[in-house]
Amino acid sequence: MNFAIPCVGAIIEKGDEVLLQTRWKPESDPIYSGTFEFPIGKLDIPYENIYDALAREIREECGLQLKSIQQDIQTPILSDKNGSVFGFRPFCCTQQLKGGKPWICFIFICEVKEGQPKSQPNENREVRWEKISEIKKIFQTSPEKLFSIELPAWRFYFEEREKKVPSL
Repeated sequence: MNFAIPCVGAIIEKGDEVLLQTRWKPESDPIYSGTFEFPIGKLDIPYENIYDALAREIREECGLQLKSIQQDIQTPILSDKNGSVFGFRPFCCTQQLKGGKPWICFIFICEVKEGQPKSQPNENREVRWEKISEIKKIFQTSPEKLFSIELPAWRFYFEEREKKVPSL
């Protein structure tokens, strides 16, 4: 592979739970099939706005509709004679440095509209709402059970949550 693979991911919150699914792509990604993940997918449509890609991935992976993005920061679209551009700040970015595929991912924290998540046979299995505390236990004790490109995002996520929770 000669180029990095850009992708977008969504940590989808609902109260004290987040959406978790089992990655299932045994033909195209056997290394990571069977690991737990939040919805994530390639930016494979040229010039697709990242926010449209985020909504598309959420819809395609779990059948839910994006409602909002936490700390959504973006510039207006700016244009010149060479094209149009804009800037945005995701929750975090992650990059695969060795092994696997050369992913570089833009991760957002999101909320979705009410609805039941649905598994997609060619993408995932066991889409469900999982307690954040349970995912943190997996992260701390068995990180190999999580899709590795998402590990840094989980670390940032748990650290941010600890900052927001008042100490007793």
